[in-house]
Amino acid sequence: MKQEFIIFSNQLEHIWISFLHKIPAIIVALLVMAIGIFVIKFTSGYARKTIHEKAKDSIVTTFLVNIISIVLTLFLASISLGILGFGNITDKILAGTAITTFIVGFALKDIGENFLAGILMAFRRPFKIGDLIEVQKIRGKVKELSLRETNIQTLDGKDVFIPNSIILKNPLENYTYHQLLRSEFLLTLKIEDDVEKIMVDVLKIVNTFEEVEKSPKASITIADFEDNKVKIRCSYWFKTTDVTAPGGGLRSEILRKVLVYIKSNNITIPPATT
Repeated sequence: MKQEFIIFSNQLEHIWISFLHKIPAIIVALLVMAIGIFVIKFTSGYARKTIHEKAKDSIVTTFLVNIISIVLTLFLASISLGILGFGNITDKILAGTAITTFIVGFALKDIGENFLAGILMAFRRPFKIGDLIEVQKIRGKVKELSLRETNIQTLDGKDVFIPNSIILKNPLENYTYHQLLRSEFLLTLKIEDDVEKIMVDVLKIVNTFEEVEKSPKASITIADFEDNKVKIRCSYWFKTTDVTAPGGGLRSEILRKVLVYIKSNNITIPPATT
């Protein structure tokens, strides 16, 4: 028992002497930790402000700032442990972290791909909430954005959740990006008809609609003619600020009025060539 007590006392003395020798290193490590924590907070705050100004997305901002903070914290812990003489432990921790990250990243490859796509889209996002978009033949208004997926509501009321990687990899149509869209329709007439007068009248009908933009203005041209038929094309622009479809309702109303004009003026539409 006495021998064991002596051994225990010697161990305590050894630990105490080691502690006394390490006091300067401990002080330096604590000082480095304090300065490092301050630097991490300052850097995170600056990064949050800068990223949010560019991305305009709080989810992406928080995600990236958290990554920066974790990386800087691991780096600070590595330096502090190195000052205390625990460099080998630090190397093992970092190695284990790297291996774990690789395994988790490989297992969650698809999720990681969507997160990365969400981050890339945040800095140059091709749409915003409320925009009418179409990707992979899915058309709808953007309801919600996240790092993993984009939620759009289709024109028939369905909620579709599209992984961000699909949006990034495939062509995307944004009907409301510039808030202006052009639409057109063709009208086939007989060559004996007063084509010029009909063109003027149809253009007037189109311009009676408030939704049709005056600049750029609507236009009507002869598209083609063959045999005894003349094809005229009418093009017009409209705003897409508050549309549920890319001008389908407006186009239908314009065509309805044109049809009324055709009937009231006894204009005969020639049959299509077979």
